Amino acid sequence: MPHLTVICPGRAAGGVNLLLARAAAELRRAQGVRLGLVDFADGAIRRQWLAEGIPFDFQEYLPGQRQALAPTGTVLFSLLLGRLLERRFEIPASTRLVAWSTAPQDAFKYLPTGFLFNRSSWGAKRLVAHWLHRAQARRIHAFLTDGSRRGGVIFMDGPNHAAAVEVFGEGPVPAIVPVCTAAAEQAPRTMAPSGRKAYWVGRVEDFKTEALLGFVRTVFVRPEHPWFDEVVVIGDGEDLGRVRDRCSGLPVSFRSHLPMAELTAELVDQASLVAGHGLSIVEAARLGVPALVVDGTYQPVVADAFRGEWLQLCPPGYVGKISAVARLHGRPLPACLREFRADPVALGVAGHAHWQAQHTPLVVAGKLHAVLAAGSYTVGDFQASGGRAARLVRAPARLG
Repeated sequence: MPHLTVICPGRAAGGVNLLLARAAAELRRAQGVRLGLVDFADGAIRRQWLAEGIPFDFQEYLPGQRQALAPTGTVLFSLLLGRLLERRFEIPASTRLVAWSTAPQDAFKYLPTGFLFNRSSWGAKRLVAHWLHRAQARRIHAFLTDGSRRGGVIFMDGPNHAAAVEVFGEGPVPAIVPVCTAAAEQAPRTMAPSGRKAYWVGRVEDFKTEALLGFVRTVFVRPEHPWFDEVVVIGDGEDLGRVRDRCSGLPVSFRSHLPMAELTAELVDQASLVAGHGLSIVEAARLGVPALVVDGTYQPVVADAFRGEWLQLCPPGYVGKISAVARLHGRPLPACLREFRADPVALGVAGHAHWQAQHTPLVVAGKLHAVLAAGSYTVGDFQASGGRAARLVRAPARLG
């Protein structure tokens, strides 16, 4: 039986650890893969797998200590947390390795000053890589190229792959394994709620902040005839206070992060649509709630420049990217919202069909299994590449 160990220590349930937990658990159910896990004793993945009755071998993550990893065939982790392999774990060089890129800037943050230039344009990031860190950029390029061709690096969507190519150069191939939600536990919604509430779900920080503010501006650009009666923001983050201040006087309400069961019930019962990017959009489509994909950006977005698109009209696997305002994906928001007013139920049904084809655990686990079956990239290969040379200047922010 193949043995796969997930390395993703984290106490809070966020987009990355939920993704790894769901995909690996489905591999267990569908392919009989033996699972291992490195997590905190009270970590999010461990809690989830225990609650679901999934058998797995557990190794507690001990911060600040170097640990010998229990024997396994393959390790799976997010690309951003790849430095843990060298700094925290002793793993036999022959162990297979799969690093999943879940955000476009993941590989760039391997550079010593990557976090300092996080908000810069992709062109500026390319200059930083090739002028400030030329030798290390070459090593990271070799890692991404060799890894993506041999099953050691996978990207969650096209924009993740395109960002790696734009910063480090041609070579990495588009080895795409998209994000997934949990399996559907109920039929998709078939009736629109009586109220007019637009929801934004996710952390309020980094590239998500200006996109959220742009969405609010566009919804209320004509106060006498707003597109919705209220915008509801569900999530926490370091920019939450600033967003509250900027939305003062507007019908925008703020809620803290909700457990998945509570969030699901509220979206089904009250959400006219969900706008945003990443896993929250796919979750909305799973429920049959109209899902509007909005790119993230570090630039302020005026109402006339705001763009979005229904999930089912986006390229396969696309759930948003980090973009300059001039390159936001989609159409002017009023064009999308006129379609919403005409038939919101049809939009929800189409989004759910897209979810079934692209983002169920079974579909994603099948793609991941193909990578595992054909791959040959090892921990030794990673250690001999840019992965070993990486030096992060601070701990990464929690993703979700």
